[in-house]
Amino acid sequence: MSDAKTTRGFWTRVADSFLPGVTDGAPTLNVPTWIRRATPWAILAVLAWFVVCTIIWPVGMWFQIDLEVYRAGGLTVLDGRSLYDHPLVASLMFTYTPFAAVIFAPLALLPLGAADIVYTVVTVLLLVFAVARCWRWMGYRRDRNVIVVVALTAGLALMFEPVRTTLYLGQINVLLLAIVVADLLRIRRSNWMGVGVGIAAGIKLTPLIFIPYLLLTRQFKAAGVAVASFVGTIALGFVFKPRDAYNYWFGQKFGEVARVGDVWSTGNQSLRGFLARLVSPPEATQTAWIVLAALIGGLGIWAAVVAHRRGEDLLAVALVGMCSTAVSPYSWSHHWVWFVPLAVFALHRALATRLASMWVLTAYVYISVFAWPVGFPVHDPGARAPAGIWMINWPGEIVTRNWYLIAYLVTAVFTLVHLRRSKVVTSTDGVIDNRDRVPSR
Repeated sequence: MSDAKTTRGFWTRVADSFLPGVTDGAPTLNVPTWIRRATPWAILAVLAWFVVCTIIWPVGMWFQIDLEVYRAGGLTVLDGRSLYDHPLVASLMFTYTPFAAVIFAPLALLPLGAADIVYTVVTVLLLVFAVARCWRWMGYRRDRNVIVVVALTAGLALMFEPVRTTLYLGQINVLLLAIVVADLLRIRRSNWMGVGVGIAAGIKLTPLIFIPYLLLTRQFKAAGVAVASFVGTIALGFVFKPRDAYNYWFGQKFGEVARVGDVWSTGNQSLRGFLARLVSPPEATQTAWIVLAALIGGLGIWAAVVAHRRGEDLLAVALVGMCSTAVSPYSWSHHWVWFVPLAVFALHRALATRLASMWVLTAYVYISVFAWPVGFPVHDPGARAPAGIWMINWPGEIVTRNWYLIAYLVTAVFTLVHLRRSKVVTSTDGVIDNRDRVPSR
């Protein structure tokens, strides 16, 4: 009998990590009937599109070359080879930290086919977790309506271009998103807040931008925990890969953008890529990039701080994540998975307020980031069908090729305008207790 209770307790804790249970005073999410009816069909449509595209373009749908690089990086930990001196797979260099290679080591123990399957299943589960965690932060009671919107938003997020490309390449962007969301969107205070940011930054440096955000929002303990966790990942790198760790941190391997790709490439969806495509040679835009990155980065962080002070931490986390990709020297399109929490926020506001402006915002977000097919390579099963607004080739491609950067700026400005007159709900220590959420703010 006690074993049964223990088992129920374990699974209850697992469920509560996704969505809170039915609690006194928890608000109920009102979902229109047409959304409830459309959800199964939307999910089936997404799955059908995956199946059809996989049949037509098998390699173009599941290339997962980056996963091979991760496995190769993990193998260097096991066999003691160099991590940064030469390409690990074909011409691809390892661009992550030594700590990342350490956590990738288990992948090297699996056959490539098994690693592909495990990676895909885990990434989809992490996406569902991240979406559910965003809805959980709202404090809605766990009922059929919440489960419906979690299923709907997670299913549609699978067809977001950054998520779709993450799966296609075998990338870790969804993992980083899930770590940060789990860390910062807590419904109760925790002394461990910040550890996820530190670990995510220890894998890939861009989440470091969350530390100044924590400082500016007076979450000093969380910022300290994040810094300590990040330093801990560096130390682990030196323990397992001392020579590579020295080369990475003191040989400035982390600053060699050329190891990632050509900065002017259309694949670079950051401000640096936009400027490099405008002016030749790209080096001529270095100073302008530093100045403009400080300006638009400051705009995004300012908007995130305002969002936090108004109790909109979900929006704040999305903004800071998008800011990290906007100001990074090199951001592939799949780095923009931070549209996922933004999409949850937009739909939440639309459902909670029923305002036309919020539905327009929701439509804008989903249309901007959806993997719309814009080309169909008919005779090449190894090709990848181009998808997403940023892949559209037309005379106005200066707009479409920089669509995510524009969407980030629109989101930052919208936040400042929309929340300008909202009530400040932050407590004096900068941490909000979300046990009593009010979804219609």
